[in-house]
Amino acid sequence: MMVYRTLAIVTVLVLALVGTSVQAQLRPGWPRSVTIGSATLGGVYHVVAGGYARVIGEKMGIPATNRVTGGPVHNVQLIQTKEIELGMTTTGPLYEGLLGVGEFKTKHDAVRVAWPMYTSYAHWMVPADSPIRSVADLTGRVVQIGPRGSTAEFLGMKLLDLFGVKPRRIVNLSFADGATALRDGIVDINFGVIGIPVPAWLELSITRPTRFFGFTRDQIDTLSEKFPFVARAAIRAGVYRGQDHVIPTVRMWNAAIVHRDTPEDFVYELTKTIFANRDFLEIVHSTAGETIPVNVAYIKMPLHRAAVRFFREQGVRLLDEHIPPEMRR
Repeated sequence: MMVYRTLAIVTVLVLALVGTSVQAQLRPGWPRSVTIGSATLGGVYHVVAGGYARVIGEKMGIPATNRVTGGPVHNVQLIQTKEIELGMTTTGPLYEGLLGVGEFKTKHDAVRVAWPMYTSYAHWMVPADSPIRSVADLTGRVVQIGPRGSTAEFLGMKLLDLFGVKPRRIVNLSFADGATALRDGIVDINFGVIGIPVPAWLELSITRPTRFFGFTRDQIDTLSEKFPFVARAAIRAGVYRGQDHVIPTVRMWNAAIVHRDTPEDFVYELTKTIFANRDFLEIVHSTAGETIPVNVAYIKMPLHRAAVRFFREQGVRLLDEHIPPEMRR
């Protein structure tokens, strides 16, 4: 299948990382290995984490592994409990995690941002001949809302409740399995809040007629007013096969996260290494084109103290929200 050929190509690209590895001397307090919390197969996190793992291994001399997780909500939990060294999340779960509200029963206030990643766009995928044209049409339908712990589930459950939609059934599947279920008629629609293109969705759009949509202007206004972690956005035409129009929607930003206790010199070197290898990471997945220092402005959450140092050195103007409590004392 094309998704596996795509993953094979990514693997070859990852192995072809240009440049001689300059392995760092393992310093006191540094982790002996790095586990990266990504998400399920078929989504962008898993692909990007593979690129991060190769960069960390090749350039820092530290073995790194890409761990399949439940996604952004789960990764915030795993960083808080120090079960992983590096995680990926979106601003919504991070916002609620820091405050200990919504999906989180307690404050996950030890989580810190290391660097901005890219934008995740909320969008829906249906078969081309589906009568579903809007969120308003989802009552009585089987709605696939993404893996448990994903940003799709995080926002999807909120917006279904907000708009008074009552699906016949809500299904939680990986993006790869969700695409298969849509193809086979098991679900009526897939929802994602994810970087574009979604690998599994792109494959399905090539092999089956599909259609994509976002939200109406009124729905976008309601979402952006209700949730401080989303913003108005648009998906450019041509991201998927047959998608020849711009899709109005909302977005969240993604961030790489670490624990506040992670050694400062390690986080500094890690952040610097990721930005130094951005061209390679953009080959792994095009979303890395958004991984630039100034985009930290979109993530108004506490940074790790090493990230504060790095971005200041880059001449980036930081906001008050970026300064962690431990640097305010």
